[in-house]
Amino acid sequence: MRIAVASDHYDPERERAWHLSIWCSASVTGWAVHALDSGRCVAVHAAPGEDLPDMDRLPLRPARATFVALPEISTLVPESALTPGTEMQHLRLVHGSLPTGLLRDEPVEALGARCIYLHDEAAEHRLLKRFPAARPLSLQGLMVRNVMRHAGNGPVLLLHRTAQRVDLAVAHGGQVELSNAFHAVNGEDALYYALFALDRCGLKPADATVVIGGTHLNDTEVALLKDYLPQVKALPAAGNGVVNGLPIEHPERLAGLLDQCACAS
Repeated sequence: MRIAVASDHYDPERERAWHLSIWCSASVTGWAVHALDSGRCVAVHAAPGEDLPDMDRLPLRPARATFVALPEISTLVPESALTPGTEMQHLRLVHGSLPTGLLRDEPVEALGARCIYLHDEAAEHRLLKRFPAARPLSLQGLMVRNVMRHAGNGPVLLLHRTAQRVDLAVAHGGQVELSNAFHAVNGEDALYYALFALDRCGLKPADATVVIGGTHLNDTEVALLKDYLPQVKALPAAGNGVVNGLPIEHPERLAGLLDQCACAS
């Protein structure tokens, strides 16, 4: 994946006019810029590897910046069950031994819960060295907010595919029924866990709209998902206003990057 597009309206030297979103992983790293006054996306740059591409085009002084850094270890805990100082215990209960890193948490207001998470420590250090005021976001929190946003007209399964991992969230009847991540090395794994998630939520494949995206979602995997899931759609869709007409052939593969601005506002 290599993308470098920008609107004629984008000026990286214009101060405090932009929201900068960053996606950082070992396999794909990218950034996007949205105009604060309109919410329109005006620039997207992404490339293979863990280094920020085209750094000379980054906004010099964005009004705000957010980032997601993978790998991520996270869990959701109801606010009523969370005692201050026990965050690490909850995370260890779910994941066992944990890597080093700064433990973070963020509220997920729609659930009355808190997402506790660890980002990749080295990735965070690189980003915060360049943008000290950048606000970290958890991918799981992003998934939950997005599935709630899409679930206004019936059950929705949100599927986000990254390298050897698939993140899933299911919402139905105004509630999040499931949010989890699974090890998935191929499309068959992603399909299996999607069907598993629907079954655990008491839904048949035809019952739910399946919204797909992610940096490692390819055409073969999309075709496989559509063979078993009747209502599959990619979001953001090509031509959707979120990309403001920028020539991005598969904007859904940058969903975790493009969605940060809306979820951080």
